[in-house]
Amino acid sequence: MTMIAPFILSLAISSTAGYSQSELRTLQYAVNSHVYNQALEKFYQHCITLDPEQYMVKKPDPSRLNSLLLQQLQLEADQFVSGIATNPKLMQRAPDDIVLTDCTDHATYQKILDRYELELFALEIATPVKVNSQTTESQRKQQHQQHIKNATVLLQRSKAVAMVSIIDRNSLSTLEQSNFLHPEYKGRYIYRIDQGWRNIPARYMGMQSYLTEQQFAASPKSWLLLLDQHNQFIKVFSESDAKVYLNLLGKPEWHFDLQGNLQRK
Repeated sequence: MTMIAPFILSLAISSTAGYSQSELRTLQYAVNSHVYNQALEKFYQHCITLDPEQYMVKKPDPSRLNSLLLQQLQLEADQFVSGIATNPKLMQRAPDDIVLTDCTDHATYQKILDRYELELFALEIATPVKVNSQTTESQRKQQHQQHIKNATVLLQRSKAVAMVSIIDRNSLSTLEQSNFLHPEYKGRYIYRIDQGWRNIPARYMGMQSYLTEQQFAASPKSWLLLLDQHNQFIKVFSESDAKVYLNLLGKPEWHFDLQGNLQRK
């Protein structure tokens, strides 16, 4: 029986056969790094939801991990997440003792950060995994088609879709703030609806999580919102991550002009 060699496909069906021990270690370091990154991201979101000004928790930067995935596995982040990161054998060996619940527990937080850095370093110096380039290209096409399918499903659920900008709420008058924002919304930064498709939400909306001034300065300023019939968030994307959705949507059906007047197309 001939062994099926393609890298991504074999891992996607939960097999780790056909790889050297050093390559398997590389895959494990990648999965471990991903698990730590996800835990830190979840903890960050938890803490900024409680109080973004009080807790000194940094948003994990995935750029180094993504760069190492390309360097060592020749995979984009989304390919890795949908394939290798779900491999049962590798996940069985991934860290399962990551406990981050207390936003004031800086010692535990730093300990997890240190472990994450060690896994990234191990991945960086590990043996690169050999990839069948033809299979990788085929898998990329499959991933792209799956991305389109997933986007189509989310858009079907969305009653309103809008491109928005993040602005300082203090740029609004007191009357505008009282008209558009919930009384209990305490965040300094809000969404301003610029253009969109389907139903038309309110011109200004509170964000799904509060931003500090530093986070605002570092974050993208243009986002795509998918909203349900109650104008609750289904999904939020930065504009750079929303290309598939924008291609499916086509030209906006309406927009607000510079004077704030609604214009339909």
